[in-house]
This record gives sequence, C-alpha cells and structure tokens, in this order.
Amino acid sequence: MNSLTTLTATIILGVVVAGACGSNARTPGGSATGGATAGGGAGGNGGKTGSGGAAGQGGRGGGAIAIGAGSESTCAVLSNGTVKCWGSGPLGDGMSYLGAGPVQVTGLAGAAAVAGSLNHTCAVLSDGTAACWGGNTFGQLGNGAFTSTAMTPVVVTGLAGAAQITLGSEHTCAIVSGGGVACWGDNSFGMLGNGTTTASTRPVVVTGLTGAVAIAAGLSHTCAVLSTGLVECWGVGSSGQLGTGATTPSMIPVAVPGLTGATGIAAGRYHTCAVLSGGTVSCWGLNGDGQLGNGTTTSSMIPVAVSGLTDATAVAAGESYSCALLSAGTVTCWGAGQTGKGVTMPALAPVAVASLTSVTAIVAGDGHTCALLSGGTVACWGDGSRGQLGNGITTTFSLTPVLVTGLTAP
Repeated sequence: MNSLTTLTATIILGVVVAGACGSNARTPGGSATGGATAGGGAGGNGGKTGSGGAAGQGGRGGGAIAIGAGSESTCAVLSNGTVKCWGSGPLGDGMSYLGAGPVQVTGLAGAAAVAGSLNHTCAVLSDGTAACWGGNTFGQLGNGAFTSTAMTPVVVTGLAGAAQITLGSEHTCAIVSGGGVACWGDNSFGMLGNGTTTASTRPVVVTGLTGAVAIAAGLSHTCAVLSTGLVECWGVGSSGQLGTGATTPSMIPVAVPGLTGATGIAAGRYHTCAVLSGGTVSCWGLNGDGQLGNGTTTSSMIPVAVSGLTDATAVAAGESYSCALLSAGTVTCWGAGQTGKGVTMPALAPVAVASLTSVTAIVAGDGHTCALLSGGTVACWGDGSRGQLGNGITTTFSLTPVLVTGLTAP
C-alpha cells in the first residue's frame, strides 16, 4: 500500500478548464474542484453516487461558489469557505441525517469544492488537503481506519496537493500534484486503480496515470481526462461504462479507444459521458432510459455522440440520466424523468431545462439535479422526497427548478 505524504499542488478555484465529477445512485459520483463547470468540468453522480462538486463564479455577494450532489443530498461551498448541506445522509453538522434546508457543516473552513455519494461526502480545502464525513465501512473517508460513521469531517490521511475529488459509491479518488491520481476505500472491483482488489483506508496511487485534469466516479468505476485530451477508466465494466468495447473489469487505467479532445467527464451509475473540445458530448455504457442521449435505448460499450449538442461546456450524470451545461448558460438534459422540462417521460435526446439561465455549474444525484447560478444562488429539480432540493420541503418532486433557501454565508 502506498501512502501519499509529500504530494503538493495548486487548488483549482472558480471555473476550471476541465472540472470533474460524477455520481451514481448507489452510484458514486461527484467530483469536487468543480463539478460541471463552464470550463468543461464534469458533474453528476451516478445513482447512489455523489455528484461532483461544481466550481463556479457565483456567490460574490455571500452565496454559493461551488456545489456538489450525493445520492440523496446536496452541498454548497459558500463565499467564506464554509459548507452547507441538505437532504439525506450525515450532513456534517454532528446530528442531522435528514434536512429539507441547508445546515452548516461543523468545523470546516477554507473549502474550495465539495462532492457527495451514497453515504459519504468530501470537501477539498484551499490548502490542498481534504476532509470527509459520513459512512466509512470500506475506509472511504480516508482517515486510516475502518470506523463507524463520522458525523463531522475527518482529515484524509497523507493527502496533500489535492486539486479535485470524486466519490464513488464507497470509494474516493483525488487528482494530486503533477496530474497523478490517488484513491481510497472499497476496491472489490479494482476501482482504486492500483492493480489489486484490496480496500485501503488511506490514499494509494493509481497505477501509471499522469496528466489527469478531470476525474469522475460512477458506482464502481472511475474515469480521468488527461492533459492530452484522452480518457482512461478503471473498475467495473459490466455495462460497458469503461468505454473499451468490452465488459471486463480493469484494476488499472485503460484508454477509451477513439476518444480524443476530451475536456470534461461525468460518471453515472453505469454510464459515462465526456465533453469534447468542439462542444460535442459522447457517452457510453448502460442506456435503458436514454441516458446516452443518442435517440435510442441501446447500450453501447464504446462512445456514441449525444444528438444535436454542439456547444456544451460541461456535463453531469445521474443514476439514469445526463445533463449538459451550454455556452449560453442554459442546461439541457436527457434520459430518465429528472430532465427539468416539466414532464416525467424519459427523453432519448437532449431537451432544454425550463426557465433556467445564467448557470455556471451543474451536478446530479440519484434523481435530482442542481445548478449554480451566476449570482451565487442554487436551483434544483427532480426528486425532493429526502429534502435534496433544499427548498424546505421533503415530500415534493419538482418537474422544474426551485430555488434553494438559506445559502448566505454566516
């Protein structure tokens, strides 16, 4: 087991060139350093998976500057570096498992980004360290032990220079100095990428991976965008989510053939999407609800183009749907019925989210999606049964975006 003790790097703040994220219902997900941002970052969590933290340029007046979504929760980094969370799961305040409105995470200062998953959440701090809270059955908090649930943040042991972080169902990965990647937690299917299937309570180095600029985790797989524009993935491949043309798992990173010019990445439960340099989006993996966006419900083990997208800057992936942030600051979604268009029927190709403008970042949870707006406000839509929409109600499914309340910095 390799511990990371001397890695250093510069935190990526604001809009990132290639943010990372991803989430999945029981899907992991989010990446922090900017979920899906205007720079091409990834957002989304794959079903029970957390969705990447989204870094944006909002919050200048004291509101949110970054967001992240877990399976049934959402968090926001505020302009003063504190974090507030709402929804289901340990919310980081030492007591709450369920909250219909934001509660402040205890003892966390200097946060730059946040990401969530099935039952744990992590924040990247401005000094390049990271802190996590929630479930820890497989060591996914990274504090050196298999311990019970942490109701408040604990420091990830030996991690320095973290630039982005992403959460799978029960594993966590971070981009560190020089574009390397370190992962910790569950490793049953090789999702730590170190050539073994041994769980780790501390960060271990992903084998042979350098130049990573964006990262996203699904339920049990992880993908990274490299500075060359190529994408490499590792972990479970049973639904084609590694994009290699096969369904076999991989315990080390493998290249996605034929995919070039990638700038951002997002992982859903069993599917993956990448933003390409020309503003197009390609997706691969499971497609039973149209989450690949190519007009069909046929799954694909290799990337297929999302229909009609030419101006995407970032992408987010939920359990069985996907969304893209467009250059105009609007959002379009496809797949299962969390598309924000006012109806619940699946969409096999992108449809515009109603009445949503000036968006700087997007993230996706199991069945809900949130957008960071330029003024520091946050709007969410989809499943609100666990308070994950943040509008003070826990029994609502909203077909269109609703504003999160109480997000001003204390």
